[in-house]
Amino acid sequence: MTRQRATRAGRLVLAAGFLAAVTGCVSGSDIDGLHKHLSTVEKEVDVVSKQSSSKEEIAKLSETLAKQAQTLLRSNADLGTKFDDLTREMQALAGKLEDANRRLTQLSQQIAETQGHAPAGTVVVPPAPSPAPQAPPTSGAAPGAGGAGLAPVPAAPRGGSITPADLFAQATADYQRGRYDLARQGFEDYAEKFPRTDLSDDALYWAGECWSAQKKPREAITSFDKLFRTYPQSDKAPAAHLKKGIAHLELGEKAQAMVELNFVVNQFPGSDEAKSARQRLKSLGGDSR
Repeated sequence: MTRQRATRAGRLVLAAGFLAAVTGCVSGSDIDGLHKHLSTVEKEVDVVSKQSSSKEEIAKLSETLAKQAQTLLRSNADLGTKFDDLTREMQALAGKLEDANRRLTQLSQQIAETQGHAPAGTVVVPPAPSPAPQAPPTSGAAPGAGGAGLAPVPAAPRGGSITPADLFAQATADYQRGRYDLARQGFEDYAEKFPRTDLSDDALYWAGECWSAQKKPREAITSFDKLFRTYPQSDKAPAAHLKKGIAHLELGEKAQAMVELNFVVNQFPGSDEAKSARQRLKSLGGDSR
């Protein structure tokens, strides 16, 4: 629009110059001066038009770059969050793997002692429950034993005169089959009737495990606390404190859980339970003290 106006102005000037020349009022040099002035005006108009167009393009480019920068920042933030979530999941899985390895070790020890007729005083540990608790194994292989062909603990007959070994074996068999109520009653009966054997503290520990398997963490904590009071020197203390910490986590009691996990790390630093406790503390965002 500005350039068009300048062109129109030039035409008017030329017309005026022509009329003046005809009438003899303006000289030829005046007309040449008007031409030069008009040319200068047109060049200035062109420069202004180009500058205006460049400013608009720069503004649009800046706006586009700002939007791209915001998108990039949001993408980086999302990636950071996903990475943190993945790290926590890996730490939690590492803790579960430690628990599974410990249970497999206990299973192998218990089966070996059962088949080899271990001498009195050897601690027998019930294995982890099978994936299908209501269906006992039919192939003779113990659940979780990696297909090694290990036999499950035989069930002892109920009723009549029952020995401590029979009672513990029966409770163990019930636990293996997922009969947690019967197993817990058997372990609690053993701890009450035979409080001074090498398996008395184990019985209380596995009573707590039965509660945990039934998703009753508060009752499990009560059983573990009874174990700590009755048998303060029990070799099941590391596992019991670890499981108590996990029970507090299931109840949403993070502070109490971290106290138990730190206790395991500090009091039993070289144990497998301490390794699991460290992993769980990391997943909770805390360091062992």
